[in-house]
Amino acid sequence: MEPITTLITGEFDASPETRAAYSHDASIFQVTPEAVLYPRSIEDLQKLLAHVTDRKKSGVNVSLTPRNGGTCMSGGSLTESYVLDMTRHFGWLHEIDFNHATIKVGGGTMHLEVEKATHPHKLLFPPYTSSHDICGIGGMIGNNASGEKSVKYGATDKSIADLTVVLTNGEVCTFGPITPEELEVKKQAYTLEGHLYREVSRILDEHAATIAKHPKLKKNAAGYALWEVWNEDHTLFNLGRLIIGSQGTLALVTEATLKLIPMNAHRTMLLVPIEHLSQLAGTVHTLLAADPDTCETYDHHTYELAEKLHPTEAGAASTAKGKHMVVFAVYEGVTRAEVTKKVEQATAAITALGGETFVSSDEQVIEANLFIRRKSFKMLLENPTPNYRAMAFLEDTIVPLTHYGEFLAALEAILSEYNMTYTYAGHIGDGSIRLVPLMNVEQPDAAGQIIELLRRVNDLVFAFGGSMSVDHNDGIIRTPFLERMYGPEMTALFAEVKHLFDPEGILNPGKKVGGSLEYTKNHIVTKNS
Repeated sequence: MEPITTLITGEFDASPETRAAYSHDASIFQVTPEAVLYPRSIEDLQKLLAHVTDRKKSGVNVSLTPRNGGTCMSGGSLTESYVLDMTRHFGWLHEIDFNHATIKVGGGTMHLEVEKATHPHKLLFPPYTSSHDICGIGGMIGNNASGEKSVKYGATDKSIADLTVVLTNGEVCTFGPITPEELEVKKQAYTLEGHLYREVSRILDEHAATIAKHPKLKKNAAGYALWEVWNEDHTLFNLGRLIIGSQGTLALVTEATLKLIPMNAHRTMLLVPIEHLSQLAGTVHTLLAADPDTCETYDHHTYELAEKLHPTEAGAASTAKGKHMVVFAVYEGVTRAEVTKKVEQATAAITALGGETFVSSDEQVIEANLFIRRKSFKMLLENPTPNYRAMAFLEDTIVPLTHYGEFLAALEAILSEYNMTYTYAGHIGDGSIRLVPLMNVEQPDAAGQIIELLRRVNDLVFAFGGSMSVDHNDGIIRTPFLERMYGPEMTALFAEVKHLFDPEGILNPGKKVGGSLEYTKNHIVTKNS
């Protein structure tokens, strides 16, 4: 068997410096890989898949974990085996297809490059995240990530026309929406692709009742999205919907066709201070009724950090000063009159509820509030608090909006027992929150405290009919809780899907299927700096 060091035309790097650099992502974990590979072509990927499969069959514990920008907050890109860095040679873009408002990109393309290509034409890939300047498209697909426009345009899956992938046996195929008639043709093929179409169809038919029990939420990245493969009226079947959100555990994405939307010429922000959490659900529902492009929130801890670290932006966003939290909506349109109508509708409705409103079309004010929301986590990382570290392990919860005030009150009560500083911000229009505490991870049994708090908060989320995973996915941190969230029948279906696509378990093991709390606990970072 040819050694992996010379197997591909791309690069192989097992230097201590590179292994150390790839032992971290944006999560709370440290896992050192055996080496980092930079595949140059589909042929390289096929050779690697065949090589690793053969070694796995011979009893060697080896695997491949794809990685883009390393911004995953769940540990999804970490492995003790081989990292596949797709950014070096799969970071390409085709010309924009203006007739269909799409652009084809490589699986390792950075989001910033998409912005550079599309923004001059006043076009936008709408699910961009807070980390849009450093994240990759492949990572967004892997996590089914979303950002501040998700309330209107949804997560990444809503903006993907099709995906080209390499399956574990080396087959290259493209997944996109197909009709029932086209599905029947696909099922006739004596290939792995045909086998997947046959077996996933069977699972959806035989276990429809179990699958239908999934939480009914605007967004949910926990597990494999079996409930999304068929569209609502069963006229389109899309196997690619299992790939999106799968964290590289089912296939390797080499190309994606992204859907683009036109940028609007006008926008106005309506900001509502929240003094009592009982106001929250009604405020958000009212803002959503006027069709915003963005509906976000950040709390007073976030604003106070902004005053210290970003005083210019804090000054422009001074409406938030002294408030428990703020909720803001951004209304956009082709004309100023269209935007004004939406804002006036929302303002009148909030006022009728007894709420306080602030309206601004000043770009400095709008951008300042968006900046503070986007930088909530980064500000905690920068916060000069000795012997503490920002630990993102509670940052991806979602519950139905009708329960949001009650949920946050219960969440704050739990956190008060731990005497910790934290910020929360999030896509409140979807019911999503980003809560990140500061912790002393060098104190005795800090990892045990994290697991305890994680279990308590997850149980609270589940009690409210929510999900523990929205944009950052399951990774190392949440995979062990999937059965707690869904029950044994659904998690058995996840395991069956994993085996169908990856029978030898060579793609990013321990994520989605097979994770353990022991592994999670043992790989939490234990240094404050």
